[in-house]
Amino acid sequence: MNVLLIITICVTIAVFLLLMGIHRWLQWSGEVQKQLAGVMPSTAVNASAGKAFAGKVNKRIGRLSFAERTEKLLVAADSNLNVAEFLIIRLGAASAGLVLGALISGQLIGGILLAVIGWIIPGLWLRRKETQRAKAFAEQLPDMLNLLVGSLRAGYGLLHACNVVRQEMPAPLSDEFARVVKETSLGYSLDEALDHMTERVHNEDFELVVTAIHVQNEVGGSLADVLDSITATIRERIKLNGEIRVMTSQQRLTGWILSALPLLVGTALTLMNPDYMSELFKPGWQLLIPITAVGMIILGNLTMRWVMKVDI
Repeated sequence: MNVLLIITICVTIAVFLLLMGIHRWLQWSGEVQKQLAGVMPSTAVNASAGKAFAGKVNKRIGRLSFAERTEKLLVAADSNLNVAEFLIIRLGAASAGLVLGALISGQLIGGILLAVIGWIIPGLWLRRKETQRAKAFAEQLPDMLNLLVGSLRAGYGLLHACNVVRQEMPAPLSDEFARVVKETSLGYSLDEALDHMTERVHNEDFELVVTAIHVQNEVGGSLADVLDSITATIRERIKLNGEIRVMTSQQRLTGWILSALPLLVGTALTLMNPDYMSELFKPGWQLLIPITAVGMIILGNLTMRWVMKVDI
């Protein structure tokens, strides 16, 4: 047992050093990023340096397409991590699960199952953080538009009205408009800064607002009246979305439970009785059982999502 503990400690240290080496290998312009972060909004950094980072990651680890998607998700979640750091966290959690599961069950299959769970958990955490921020942004949007309309009718310009929103609204709206104001001070036009904000927040209602601002800049007219009409429409959409979420909450929770339960129960049984569960993974016809189960879980989850999806 002492020998096994020593081997486990050595493997853990080796994995940690390996991940640190990967981080140093993928590290890019860190000092420049820190300097830009003080004077430049993260959207501008992510639009240029972020793409450069994703390009370097793609070159060094085989043009992995998830680098850019992960970068966008980290920006939408307002995370301070970059792609390399997030990848290290996921690899570290998976490696820890692999070692822990192999030690508890005494077989590799137990470690693999725990490694899968360790890889999934950081992604779920990031998705949840991004969803919570997007929900808070959507809930604050009507109040922001009322404040914007009031500022415009009081005689302020659009940029000054954005600055008022930055000062008066809570996060995350205040953070996003602070980035817009910073971008304009760095030489971007207000339209470009709002387009960058649209790319960050991924909110259809805000895209409608930005489109109305672009159209008003081209054809003229009262922007306050247009935004006032859009505010009423957005409030109705938010109300309807809330009713839909309430009516489908039980079905969505059921889908998550039914999707996660087989994996969690299978992992627990493998750790408690690895000899019994290992029969499922031996070469032969019995391999069809876990393969079919995984396929049916994925198909069922996709079907439930399709049934509950309502476009308004």
